[in-house]
Amino acid sequence: MSVLINLLPDTRQVKLRDRRRRQLAGGIAVTIWSVCGAAILLMGLYEGSQKLIIDAQTKKITANEAKLEATPGLVDALTAQEHLAALPALYAQRTYLTKFFEVYTESNPADITLTSLTMDASNVLTVNGSGKTYEAVAKLARALEANHVSLGKQASTANAAYFTNVSLQSVSRSNNQVSFTLNATLDAGVTHGN
Repeated sequence: MSVLINLLPDTRQVKLRDRRRRQLAGGIAVTIWSVCGAAILLMGLYEGSQKLIIDAQTKKITANEAKLEATPGLVDALTAQEHLAALPALYAQRTYLTKFFEVYTESNPADITLTSLTMDASNVLTVNGSGKTYEAVAKLARALEANHVSLGKQASTANAAYFTNVSLQSVSRSNNQVSFTLNATLDAGVTHGN
């Protein structure tokens, strides 16, 4: 006696399972492609709308720029406004430089000749010049340190000095003249009297 096994229904079931898996994989692939296509389409639309917005804003800016350029006297008004904004800083520097020249006249200007006077953005005053003697140069440096404290109008030991960190950077003697470079920091916090 022989036994016959019918494998056909099992094979059919395997084929059906494989077909369902392929259909599921195909459906997932189509879904993924659809989502990616939609995302690319949305990004393209977004980019296009951004370009339109940028173009519209550029046209608006160009129109406003042309309108501003056509306004008479605008450049002069802006220049005047900038000059007005610079006045407080210039006034403070003027006051300090006035104080420097007061000290200079009190320290016997006949013995000292100034060649240059500069002030940088950090309120450091640099004075270049020459004097007849080392003593005359030192007298100018001491007078700067003492100004508003023990020298000058309304001097008082309770006052803060107008000039701090006074130092002679270079001193050299040649041809009966003493050349010097003097630095001093201008104290912006000192109240200025008239």
